[in-house]
Amino acid sequence: MKEQAAIDILKDEELHELAKKLCNCPDDLIQEVVLLLLEMPEEKWQQINEGGYLRFYVVRTMMTMATSKRSSFSKLYDLHNHKKVDHEREDYDWEKEADISLLETLMEELHWYDKQVLKLWLEEGSYRKVGKKVDIPYKSIGNTVNKALDQLRDNYYAIHLERIIRERCRLPLD
Repeated sequence: MKEQAAIDILKDEELHELAKKLCNCPDDLIQEVVLLLLEMPEEKWQQINEGGYLRFYVVRTMMTMATSKRSSFSKLYDLHNHKKVDHEREDYDWEKEADISLLETLMEELHWYDKQVLKLWLEEGSYRKVGKKVDIPYKSIGNTVNKALDQLRDNYYAIHLERIIRERCRLPLD
């Protein structure tokens, strides 16, 4: 049963597409997740499989492995070394790169506390983990994260809206 699920995961095109978006080594990412499943204790496997959480577990594990700076997979493949990005790749997404740079700039404009809480939340992945780490109630962490995200979202869309208006009216961009 576990082996068949592993084979199905390896053949799953949607998971492969997600892996391509997450990192530059999609086959290795999927194989690492499959290996993790195959080495999983039987009782945990049954709980995930019988509960109908297998796909969620696989996707969440892939995302964590590829996006967490502390994951062994991320460290092994040096995924967070932005100096190592291949900008010459044919499928390199320049628009995404510009959006990320814009969001990094907008994050720098946040209040220092909001910025630090948001960074911790991005690293830890949950309000409760951040709350435990810094000894602040998780609801307060959640409120701060939501406020910071709202501010980033508002500023991001305001900049894009201004660009669209300037392009339509043929006004120079500042």
